[in-house]
Amino acid sequence: MITTQFVCRLGALLALLATTAVAQKKAGDWNTVKAISTGTDVRVTTGSRTVSGTIDRITDETLTMTSGKGSEMFSQQDVARVSVGKKGHRGRNALIGLGIGTGAGIGIGLGVGHANDCSTGWFCGLNTGIGGAVGGVIGLVGGTAIGALIPTGGWREVYEK
Repeated sequence: MITTQFVCRLGALLALLATTAVAQKKAGDWNTVKAISTGTDVRVTTGSRTVSGTIDRITDETLTMTSGKGSEMFSQQDVARVSVGKKGHRGRNALIGLGIGTGAGIGIGLGVGHANDCSTGWFCGLNTGIGGAVGGVIGLVGGTAIGALIPTGGWREVYEK
């Protein structure tokens, strides 16, 4: 049974979490950029230009990276924003979609198979089983495809002037 005291404590906890989320500071320390390891995928914004590539070298004054145009060097004063590429999770998402799709497909298939008018003989159980199997296969394929297509990864900002 949920008590009033529990609801009040839960509300206080949620309010505390909300205030700490708002209090997160912007990344403005060049040391966070210097901590990025060589070969990391980054996106660097300087004024109106954004360049994507991999880190070659970072010093106190410069950031050197390899982009589609080749090696490029940016001074710390020119860099307005640095974002790091996050790892994607397509395989994990495909497995989650496989599980959810298969379960939902079997459930729907069994429901549809059972809903048919079954007043005669052994065919009713067979119809339900076939419906569950067909639904499971359709759900497996559809869930896996949808899970794999869900976009993941993206960019995480580590520095902003």
